[in-house]
Amino acid sequence: MLKVNQLDKTYGKDKHSLKAVSFTAQPGEVTAIIGPSGAGKTTILRSVNQLIRDDGGQILLDDQDIRQANKAELRKIRHHIGMIFQNYNLISPLTALENVLHGRLGGKSTLAGMFGLYSNAEKTEALALLDEVGLKDYAYQRCDQLSGGQQQRVGIARALMQHPKMILCDEPIASLDPKSTQIVMDILRKLAQEKQLIILINLHQIDVAMTYADHIIGINSGAIVFEGPTTEVDDQVLQRIYRQDTEIKTMVTADEN
Repeated sequence: MLKVNQLDKTYGKDKHSLKAVSFTAQPGEVTAIIGPSGAGKTTILRSVNQLIRDDGGQILLDDQDIRQANKAELRKIRHHIGMIFQNYNLISPLTALENVLHGRLGGKSTLAGMFGLYSNAEKTEALALLDEVGLKDYAYQRCDQLSGGQQQRVGIARALMQHPKMILCDEPIASLDPKSTQIVMDILRKLAQEKQLIILINLHQIDVAMTYADHIIGINSGAIVFEGPTTEVDDQVLQRIYRQDTEIKTMVTADEN
């Protein structure tokens, strides 16, 4: 389980990005963070993975406080936290298979990583993961020749190559068409259920969050204003999260186009 307690983050003197943020995310569930632009959604994800240093609080993954880990401990923890990025974050000239294999770099020596020394078992596993996300036939194709949806699935396979306990997804469908969005979200939900992973995902698309998430975290101006099962999210909750009914309608309409 991921448990975040009283997380604070301030940029400069005036920008309070996170204000005593507390929530939980369970294995086997998709937990979606929703809220207006600039509310703090990405800051939460980057804090959980300690890509940025916050100012206070606890981030407990299976009762280990990530914030208190030293550099060596943090490297080991991050190896079991997959990250899915909005812009895919792949090495474009490399093949899909090579990019997936990079998910093992955190467990290799610097020399082995530098020269791409992977075992046959690792290569077999990478091919199986590409098959799992529907891309086995594209294993030897360069990533810059793949569609956006296909590249995002390579990113998911790469994250799985880390043998993660948790996958953090930062707006993973923002650049995708509706069909690719459905494929990616179906995969993420299946991974949560079948592999009992913690899936924590930032979303702008309210309708997608309502369809795929088990658990919703609503944030506005750096503060959690709602946390609970998706079944408890209604118009009043959405108005509390977004504070303007017109903003909700605009976002939903944009998502449908």
